This record gives sequence, structure tokens and C-alpha cells, in this order.
Amino acid sequence: MLTACGYQLRGSIDLPEGLKSIYLQGGSAQLKKQMRRTLKSSGGQLVDKSRLAGLIVKIDNERMDRRVMSLSPTGRASEYELIYQFDFTLLDKENKVLAEQQRIEINKDYFNDQEEILGKNNEEQVIRDEMYRKAVGSIVNRSRVVLEKLEK
Repeated sequence: MLTACGYQLRGSIDLPEGLKSIYLQGGSAQLKKQMRRTLKSSGGQLVDKSRLAGLIVKIDNERMDRRVMSLSPTGRASEYELIYQFDFTLLDKENKVLAEQQRIEINKDYFNDQEEILGKNNEEQVIRDEMYRKAVGSIVNRSRVVLEKLEK
């Protein structure tokens, strides 16, 4: 009954056949971890060798930056912005370019309460994990569009 209404587990994505096995060339350990989780929960897999993949995602220029947005009266940072960005190219298993390099950039700001230092460190990690989740979702969605265009 739940599937009839469109319900699906968080992080699970309906994957077309071409996205069932992906090889991530480059990218941070955190991005790979999130890609592996997302694919596994959706019936796909992150493979260790490009020849086993239906799609190769080449990651370049990956960066996670944090910058101060505002200061408290005492001169301490009271608000930060996290900026996660990278470029990616989609390739088939023969390394033929399916989609030219594209950029993904995700920004998130948060308040930094100086009285809750430990909680804020944990909050920043949660925010970073969510940013990786969004990045993986963007890669999968853009890849789906490219593969659908190739099928036509």
C-alpha cells in the first residue's frame, strides 16, 4: 500500500538500468561513501573498476570550504557558510564522454553558538553529510537526464 502512493525510503532513488552500477573516478571518501549508500538503498552499486560500470562519473576540483558570515560583538564567528563544489564529467565504460564537465555547488549557512561548541561541531558534520547527499542526488538526476536523451 505504501508503494502505491509513491512512498520510498529516504535516500532511495528509482535507478534506470544505466545507473545500476557506477564507478566514481576521483572524489573524496565522504562523497564515495554517500554514493555507495545511495546506490545500495536504490538497488544499485558503486563498483571498484571502471570496466564493471554502466556509467563513469569523473570528479574534478572538489572543495569543501567554510567562511565566516558574521562576527559577534566579541569578534568571534557567529555564523558560517559551508560551500561544497566540484566539477564532474559523465563517461561510458569505454571512456567516451556522454556529458561535458558540469559544476555542482551547494551552499549552507548556520549559526555558531559560542556556548554550545561541541554541539555545533556535530551540527556542522550533519550539515556536511546532507550536502554530500544532495550532491549525489544531483549527480544521479543529471545522469538520468543524459541517459534518457541517449536512448531517444
